[in-house]
Amino acid sequence: MKRSLLAILLLLLSATSLLADSVDVRLLRSVPLGKTPRQVVSSADGQRIYVLTTTGQVQIYTAEGERQGGFDVGPEVTGITPQGENRLILQLAERQQMNLLALQPVVSLKTAGAPSLGAPDAPVEIVVFDDFECTYCAQAVPLFKQVLETYPGKVKLVFKNFPLGMHKNARAAATAAFAAERQGKFWPLHDLLFENYNKLNPQKIRELAEQLGLDMKRFDQDRNDPALQQMINEDLQEGQKVGVRGTPTVFINGRGLQQRNMAGFTQMIEEELAKQLTSKK
Repeated sequence: MKRSLLAILLLLLSATSLLADSVDVRLLRSVPLGKTPRQVVSSADGQRIYVLTTTGQVQIYTAEGERQGGFDVGPEVTGITPQGENRLILQLAERQQMNLLALQPVVSLKTAGAPSLGAPDAPVEIVVFDDFECTYCAQAVPLFKQVLETYPGKVKLVFKNFPLGMHKNARAAATAAFAAERQGKFWPLHDLLFENYNKLNPQKIRELAEQLGLDMKRFDQDRNDPALQQMINEDLQEGQKVGVRGTPTVFINGRGLQQRNMAGFTQMIEEELAKQLTSKK
C-alpha cells in the first residue's frame, strides 16, 4: 500500500513538472478569521469557503473572502466536507458519526432608496433581481402582484436590476426605468417594459415612456445621467456578490427562494411571519 501510494505521488509530481517549469504565486487577499481554524474547505462549485474553528463554529465566506455568516456545530465536530452546493457533512470522530446539513445562507441586501411596492415597514421584504428582456421575469410579474395582494401590509417588494449580457436592450430599459422613477413613474414603466419584453429596442423604450405622458426632455436628460449607470452597476455587483446567476432571482428576508410559484412564496412568507411572532414573545 505504501509503495503504491509513493508511486502515485511520484507520478503526480512528474506530471506537474511537465505542465510548468514554475508557478507564479500571487496573494489575492488575507482574511483574518478571529478564531483558530481546524479546517478550511471550498464548496463544490467554488462559490463558498467554509472554515471549521477549534471552538466548533463553521464560518462561511464568499470565494472572494468576504464573511457571509456562520453557525455553531460544537467542538466535537472534527471535520467538514462540502457535498454539492448547499450541503455539508459533519464528521464526529469520537462518536463514530456523521451529520448531514442542508444550508440556506441568509444575505444582507441594500434596499434603501431602491424602487419598492408595499408597506415600507413590512416585516417581510422580497427582493427581486430582474432583467427587462428576460422571459421568466416578465412571466413572474403577475405572481409578485398576487403575493402583494395576498399579504397587504405584511410584504414589501424591492426591485434590483440585473441586466444579463446576452440581452442587448436590458441595460437601456433599466436606465429608462430609473429615469422614469425621477418622475414618479418607475412601476408604470416597469409594467410596460415587461409587457413588451420581447420587442424592446431604443425606439420602443422611448415610445413606452411617451405613452406614460412623461416629460420627454427631462426623461432624455436623466437617461444620460452617469449616476443611473452607477446605480445599475451597484445592483449588478451586489447581485454577483450574493450569488445571483440568472433572473429572476428572489430573496425573502435574505433567504433565497427556490420554488418560484405561489406555494413557494406562501411557505417562506409564513415562515418569516412566524419568526416575527416568536421573537415578540
